[in-house]
Amino acid sequence: MPDLARIKERALACKKCSLSETRTQVVWGSGPLDAAVVFVGEAPGKNEDLGGEPFVGAAGKILDEFLSAADLSRDDVYIANTVKCRPPNNRNPLPEELSACSSYLVAQLVFIRPVIVVALGRFAVHALLASTPLATTTMKDVHGKLINMGQFKMLPVYHPAATIYNPRMREPFFEAAAILKQALDRT
Repeated sequence: MPDLARIKERALACKKCSLSETRTQVVWGSGPLDAAVVFVGEAPGKNEDLGGEPFVGAAGKILDEFLSAADLSRDDVYIANTVKCRPPNNRNPLPEELSACSSYLVAQLVFIRPVIVVALGRFAVHALLASTPLATTTMKDVHGKLINMGQFKMLPVYHPAATIYNPRMREPFFEAAAILKQALDRT
């Protein structure tokens, strides 16, 4: 089992990629370290970079609604991102940035040992499926479907921000909350 505090300290001082040059701070993650559910997003945004906590902006409010629909709260879950530093202008993370941060996310998942990982959006889904036969799958194909990853089940869902920009995604996004609730009720 990794010493998560030591790995977090390394992440806080990380200079593995160019994101370290533009970040305000590393956004490590938040929540109980014994959480049954871990949510993994793409990358910190402006509000997260300033506050140091994932999903505190507009997408965070939608995530809170999702949690409520699944009968959960932030006190019940751990929330992290595939990359720990904000990409400039909220652009998509580059492959080398995802690669540089991958060991940190793996360490979080190994330490926490969740039952379910909810992957929020295509970057989180692809990061978690990278070494599987589903690595090239589309979000449309996997959204709302539990995938057995061995150590945990993964529930890919659309990113909460996608429901802001595309209201047609809102209904399937919240339907996935019911799938999460049912999966947790069975465990």
